Amino acid sequence: MSEKSLLSVAEIARRIGAPESTVHYWKNRFAQHIPSVGQGRQKRFRSEAVAVFTAISEMLKDGHTAKDVMDRLAKDYPLTAQAVPEVPDRPAAGQALEPAMNLAAAMGLEMAKSLGEGLRRALAPAPDQGLSGEIERLRSENQELRDKMGVLEAEMVRLRKDRRDMEKYLLDKMKGMTT
Repeated sequence: MSEKSLLSVAEIARRIGAPESTVHYWKNRFAQHIPSVGQGRQKRFRSEAVAVFTAISEMLKDGHTAKDVMDRLAKDYPLTAQAVPEVPDRPAAGQALEPAMNLAAAMGLEMAKSLGEGLRRALAPAPDQGLSGEIERLRSENQELRDKMGVLEAEMVRLRKDRRDMEKYLLDKMKGMTT
């Protein structure tokens, strides 16, 4: 793909009429659905990325959450993660490394599959519990989180009161010094 057909974040921001900082956030938040080339400061986007950024912009403007946007992107745009990164042309001496690179790539894919399967098994409800056991576990976890949230809210109220008291105390001290 030629360098001219690739777009920078600034060019995409101009095309969709969004601030460049916002497009930077979106490119990091929804990276797996945005077709790009390169890494870091050299990352450039294919022309079809404009449609993805436009969809993100429209959904967020309509009040959708980031999760809603991610779900829509998952349906409408394929993942762009590459199992094996593109390797620039190597000199003939580097050709000896080709079998090792292929083996390493295959091992990486197998590890990813194994990790994914392990996570699926760990997150799945136990067969003897069934769905009702999983629901009960989630309810109990939800109640624990509510209790913790109540404690945090009470602490927040206390901290706000302390701040107001401290502000009043400092204002009184400053008035006392000036009079």
